[in-house]
Amino acid sequence: MFRGQPLHGGADPRPGFSGRSGRRLAPWSPDPAGLTLTLPSATVPPASRGAESLALLLLVGGLIGVIFPVTKIAQAAGVPPLPWAFSMMLGAGVILAGMARFKRQPMPLTGRYLRYFAVSGLLSMALPNVVLFFVMPWLGAGLSAVVYTLPPILTLLMAVAVRIEKPDRGRVAGILLGFVGALMIVGPRGSLPSPDLAGWMALAFVMPAAVAAGNVYRTVAWPPGGQPVALAAGTMLGGAGWVLLALLATGAVADLPALGLAPWLALLQIAVTALTYVLYFRLQVVAGPVYLSQIGYVATSVGLGTGTLLFGERYSPWVWGGAAVIVLGVLLVSFGRRFAR
Repeated sequence: MFRGQPLHGGADPRPGFSGRSGRRLAPWSPDPAGLTLTLPSATVPPASRGAESLALLLLVGGLIGVIFPVTKIAQAAGVPPLPWAFSMMLGAGVILAGMARFKRQPMPLTGRYLRYFAVSGLLSMALPNVVLFFVMPWLGAGLSAVVYTLPPILTLLMAVAVRIEKPDRGRVAGILLGFVGALMIVGPRGSLPSPDLAGWMALAFVMPAAVAAGNVYRTVAWPPGGQPVALAAGTMLGGAGWVLLALLATGAVADLPALGLAPWLALLQIAVTALTYVLYFRLQVVAGPVYLSQIGYVATSVGLGTGTLLFGERYSPWVWGGAAVIVLGVLLVSFGRRFAR
């Protein structure tokens, strides 16, 4: 089902590969479960696959968006952030590890693989998840979802900084628009429901920054011969390991029984995360990374919609305007070369 390996040199004209090194940037995924794994090369889908691509885009983006309200409901039930993040990563990681074994995709435990699992797990899983679960009670589902439109912009910025991607005018304009949109959300007085939330909103921007750093790391560190499901499982379990360390360091291990306050929600979160990975891989294969990057629009729409309809959250015109400007910036980053022509 998956073909090819990540490139390590030589420019490649295929979609999803760019820059002087020819390396393919990891596609963006806004999911708190860290759906940002670089996958083996994919081709642009033929017209016959257009319906499947659209269906997968809506389904994956919708599943990602569901994570925001589910998390908020669980926290309202009294489940602390660290146990919630740990259970999600551990459960989904075990499911994916079982799938990798079924597919006969090895998950080596050599030094190179363990380092990959540790770094990727920290950047793509543990850090964004834990931050999300801490800011969610303050920002709500909608505002938490808005920041997940930023990883494509930050990924390009970091890739340019480490010289694995070459900028152009259209994409630079997209980066600038993304930051303008972010400033529209956190800057003006009255943009947030309360001025006291500015600090929490600033902390929320750690999430897309960590996801973007994880994208760049995986682009340069993908182990030779690595298989996607096996690496996804290892990354998920690596993230669970970091959260376990945080649980031990803070004494929050005693909070693990609190998962019993919302057991069905915990199981739902695990199932949604694992299912999202499976569908995400299929979308990568049939649609390619540029199309994949649009997941964020769907997830953010679901997050804002559920925040408004289910929880009565209200957002100022600055938030809606900032979100629209960020989306425009992401479009320029995704299609900047095409616009530049």
